[in-house]
Amino acid sequence: MRRWPDVLPTPSMPGFGLSPVDPALRTDMEIGAQRVRRITFARNDLVDMAWVMTDAEFAAFRAWWNDEAWSIAGDSESLAGWTWLNATRGIGTGLSPDSAIVDGLFETAANGLHHGELALPLAEASKTVLCRATLKAAGRNWARLSFFDRAGVQCFTDVDLANGVLGLQSGLVSRTLESRDNGYLRLTLTAPVASGGSAPAMRISALSASNNPSYAGNAAWGLGVSEVGARMVTGYDLHLRTGNDGKVTGAAGTTAWVQMPIAVGGGFKFVEGRFKGVFKASAGPALNWDVTAQMEVRSA
Repeated sequence: MRRWPDVLPTPSMPGFGLSPVDPALRTDMEIGAQRVRRITFARNDLVDMAWVMTDAEFAAFRAWWNDEAWSIAGDSESLAGWTWLNATRGIGTGLSPDSAIVDGLFETAANGLHHGELALPLAEASKTVLCRATLKAAGRNWARLSFFDRAGVQCFTDVDLANGVLGLQSGLVSRTLESRDNGYLRLTLTAPVASGGSAPAMRISALSASNNPSYAGNAAWGLGVSEVGARMVTGYDLHLRTGNDGKVTGAAGTTAWVQMPIAVGGGFKFVEGRFKGVFKASAGPALNWDVTAQMEVRSA
């Protein structure tokens, strides 16, 4: 199921409204009261949604709305297109922070480096690239996220997944670490893309307990991996879930049912919703966007 991105806000209460759809069929009779027959026990509502978004959030919302191209790293929740050194892909071995079925990286017992790598041929020379992965300890507590530029230079950051802290780094413009649900940490780096004849790539490596990239592996250990993404830095680079083609798996221009955080009584809940039409947006007083739309909601 497609899902509302965690980087976008929940609806604001001002401007929010809910209209239950009548579950009964009513027939006016020539004489007497209406004939009323209940035709469904499913709960269906029409919801007037309202959000207040920053400029970066609104850019991400528009891309999510229309399933636009977003990542040069392909599928954010699968490691199917990766190459491996002393490691293997664990197919569907875990759940992402937002409960998608995702892959894992599992090392072999070999002595040496243990990593998965993905080619990024669209990383443009003389610009800045952003690489991102959300990681979880699965036996290995230390990991490294790297970008190799067109000159063959490795830019990287290490992370201690057990304690949620960053470690060594090299060649970066910036790096961030965010806590996610289900024991995951979202790690992001930005790095320059130098010119040269090498093929650019991103790499996720497991590290030993002493933060060493080369060691004798344990075939039962590795890393949980999800929310992988890469972009040429624009300043509007929030994480969005993407498919094999690097396009966002979002609202599909109003045609897709998605899991949405909606107030239906009892607080915000993730329920299935679909947009009834196009959204409206107006610029707010604090360089933000006031966005409204109507949705149909089922099984809420």
